[in-house]
Amino acid sequence: MASAVSYEYLKSIQGAPNGIPTLDGSGEIPTTQLPSSAVSPFKGRFADEADLIDEYLTAGMADFAFLDDTASFWYWNALLTVPAWVNQEIEESDYLLLSDAARSAVPYLVVPNAPTP
Repeated sequence: MASAVSYEYLKSIQGAPNGIPTLDGSGEIPTTQLPSSAVSPFKGRFADEADLIDEYLTAGMADFAFLDDTASFWYWNALLTVPAWVNQEIEESDYLLLSDAARSAVPYLVVPNAPTP
């Protein structure tokens, strides 16, 4: 025999945390009912690349984070042969090795190559 759940109870948990999400006019869950990590492309501030990867092994195309050890923003680039987090600041020689698609995936800051000693 099935359990009965009251209509009032179901209405009380609609749109509530740990409850039942509602749908908007287009049939989608409103972003206000999603966790901020699912909505915001900024993934946070991390000590280094290892910490970033520990928290976010993969990401979406617009996702980015700030790394303290390089004092720069890192972006997820899914258009690389092996998708990865990449430093926004890139030396010109490394930038030239990227495909056109990979170049356009991240707002790179191209810096001149460091002089060789």
